[in-house]
Formats: sequence, C-alpha cells, structure tokens
Amino acid sequence: MGKSFAEIGIRLVAISPDTVEQAAAMRSKLGLSFAVLADPELVAIGAFGVRHEKSERAFAGDISDSRGMRRPLAVPTTVLIDGAGIVRWIDQASDYRVRSDASKVIEGVRQALA
Repeated sequence: MGKSFAEIGIRLVAISPDTVEQAAAMRSKLGLSFAVLADPELVAIGAFGVRHEKSERAFAGDISDSRGMRRPLAVPTTVLIDGAGIVRWIDQASDYRVRSDASKVIEGVRQALA
C-alpha cells in the first residue's frame, strides 16, 4: 500500500455549495476525514469556474432546497494545487451528478507528482 496523502504533504479539502450546517452533516454522515468548506454563495466555486449554471435552469426539480427554491451546484472537480498556488492537475466530471472515480484521482495525483 502506498503512502497516504498526508504522508506526502497533500491536504484534501472539499468545497460544497451547502450551508455550514449541511456541509458538517454531510461530512459526519459520510465519515469524511478531510475538511468540507461551505460555499452557499458560490464565491470559491465561482472563482474556480466550476459553477454549474445549467443545473439552475434545467434541473430545478432535482436540486431544490427545503423551500422549493432552485439550488445552484458545482461541477464535481478535483484540482491539485501545489504550495506555490500552481494548478498541477484537474479532473472535471461531465455530469454534475457523478464524481470522479477515486482510482482516477489517485493516478492523476501520482502522475502530477512524478
């Protein structure tokens, strides 16, 4: 088994379009060991250019919040950024409902760090 991300100096952070409470509940429910940052106003998500605009118009029934309002989403994206802030690798899903396979992400990180 290879070294963990932490052992090679990689810190995982997820950015969620959920509220702080929703992000914390998701982290707890899924037993995630990494930080899940709440971005309900899509500030960071917008800065990375991964806001899923089409979902707000076309899939409102699938992404309504508790008040029945359309909820914006982020395109599932994995970004490897080095200590100098340089993007070294990106993987972006073609469907907002699908996440990248973990083995694909691990291989991408390995190749970027080679």
